[in-house]
Amino acid sequence: MCRCETGVRIRSITTLAVAAGALLSAFASSGSAQVASDSSLLWKRIGGTTVGLGLAGPATGPVKAVWYTRDGKRLLVETAAGRVFETQDFEHWRLNTADSAPAQPPAQPPAQSPVVTPGGTLPEPEARVQSTANRLYAAGRSNIYASDDAGRTWLNLTGFNNRSIVGGGFTSLAVSPVNAQELTATNQFGVWRSLDGGLTWRGLNEELPNLMTRKLLNRRLTVLADSSLASFEAGAWLQLSGTDPELALRARFADRTGLRVSAFAQSAGIFYIGTADGKLYSSRDAGGAWIEALRPAGAAIERIWVDPERTDSALAASGTRLLRTVNGGAFWDDVTGTLPGARIHGITADPASAVAYVATDRGVFLGSVSLNDAGLAPSDWKSVSRDLPAAIAWDVRLNPDNTLTIALDGYGVFETPAPHRSRSIRVVNGADMSDRPAAPGSLISILGVNVRRGISGALAYPVLASNAQNSQLQVPFEAAPGVFQLSLQGVTERWTVPVTVRDASPAIFVDSEGSPLLLDAASGLVLDTNVAIHAGSTVQILATGLGKVTPDWTTGVPAPLDSPPVVKGTVTAYLDGTPVQVTKATLAPGYVGYYIVEMQIPTIVNRGTSELRILMNGEESNRVKLYLESDRLLP
Repeated sequence: MCRCETGVRIRSITTLAVAAGALLSAFASSGSAQVASDSSLLWKRIGGTTVGLGLAGPATGPVKAVWYTRDGKRLLVETAAGRVFETQDFEHWRLNTADSAPAQPPAQPPAQSPVVTPGGTLPEPEARVQSTANRLYAAGRSNIYASDDAGRTWLNLTGFNNRSIVGGGFTSLAVSPVNAQELTATNQFGVWRSLDGGLTWRGLNEELPNLMTRKLLNRRLTVLADSSLASFEAGAWLQLSGTDPELALRARFADRTGLRVSAFAQSAGIFYIGTADGKLYSSRDAGGAWIEALRPAGAAIERIWVDPERTDSALAASGTRLLRTVNGGAFWDDVTGTLPGARIHGITADPASAVAYVATDRGVFLGSVSLNDAGLAPSDWKSVSRDLPAAIAWDVRLNPDNTLTIALDGYGVFETPAPHRSRSIRVVNGADMSDRPAAPGSLISILGVNVRRGISGALAYPVLASNAQNSQLQVPFEAAPGVFQLSLQGVTERWTVPVTVRDASPAIFVDSEGSPLLLDAASGLVLDTNVAIHAGSTVQILATGLGKVTPDWTTGVPAPLDSPPVVKGTVTAYLDGTPVQVTKATLAPGYVGYYIVEMQIPTIVNRGTSELRILMNGEESNRVKLYLESDRLLP
């Protein structure tokens, strides 16, 4: 999706520190949120409940039926999940538990006898026809039609360039009882309304809780119910080409083994598959030979999660049961414990904290599950979605920045600081909250504790910011490559954590939505990520982890405003895989631990979303999205 505004909008440089610290402050604001049984979690919706498909408006999931009340003041719909929602202002929807969908008008006779009225025919086989005083409307599978001559001829109300402007698969059509020019149709892409007899249409989907997300590939990439992909970009969900990558792997191993593969997972050379008849298999040679678990699980295996560090440990969902292996799949034991009896759809875990989360028909639950040994099943599971709408949870995911993301049926994707976060301390990159190594001069964040002092050997790690939950430190410029123990001191407590340091470990700063922090090179002001960048312009990105500089600079001291030290190594940048010119790389004037990489955007670019990354000493940064505007559109 391209940003269609022209010009470059800039914000005050005073917003830089706020934006760069967005992730840290977000955790700080969550304060005392621990687990749902003790306090409320701070859930934040990621995007809305619609997907951009290039239709007449944002789309949502399938809707089965639509109808008006007798006075025409309320509109009601029934979603594919069976929930009924109503609206009075034709914008905001509320759940309706009292009404049910009326019987659909019967389909007209099939094509071999397509009589509607004397002299009339159907525009599509088995189209449903509704009549008003002066007009007929018909809902086919592909389009909506109108006839002003009793069905002799039909006008296609939704077709344009051989496709429907509101999508296909129509399921229902309703005409207002008080206005024959007002009609609403439902299809596989949501609810669509016209106030001029079908000449123009607008979607009623933006506030309708009907996003059919089913799986989280990462915090910003989800799989929809039809196995297509949607990515969260520019504040909205946009459909991508391709389908759930697990489907191809299931089909591949189903063909090889002759099994009905229903789940697949892999990590570092070990493969796990589950079958529709409840069997579990593992392979250590890329699927050449499979070991069957000693006993079948029973119900179909819906999901498998593998410990990325210790791949012999995995969890599997089998109906309402949660299974665990710690020996590479030879034996799976039941760790369901007291989990409420509900079908499990998604699994994630934090082995270091011995914590597992499961997404079920009754929401998301947190329990203590050991993944390092065959420990006892959790005696107590706690709901972590009680403050969210009551709906099926299809998936759950723990992110590198210590947040928890869930996919809730119809209501979309939500995120909160992981409720178990106080149980463990983690060191993450200060730019993108990832687990990437540090570098001399870079920023690191310590999640889970309020740090007052950091020391590794003879080197002090200055504490730049701290609060009750998180702290930010700078790695000394004098730090050598290697793995070190970092001693942390709080008000009364002490901790020791490992830190990996490399010569360079570039990372681009992103805000809480994943957007990069960019500056206009001419003014030094922060660019608004809601506005496209023009071809040929010069921009600066904020980064960390670019290592030592020349002349040498003192750790913990802001870089000078004039002639800031220059990065010693060579920084390269790539836009959609194509090298772009890097004009300079220095410390960010007036800041500690920040670097500025200035680059020239090519004069000819593809209009829309492009992927940017930087490299240094063979180390690659995180990949971020830029929105480009071209004066010359490429075919």
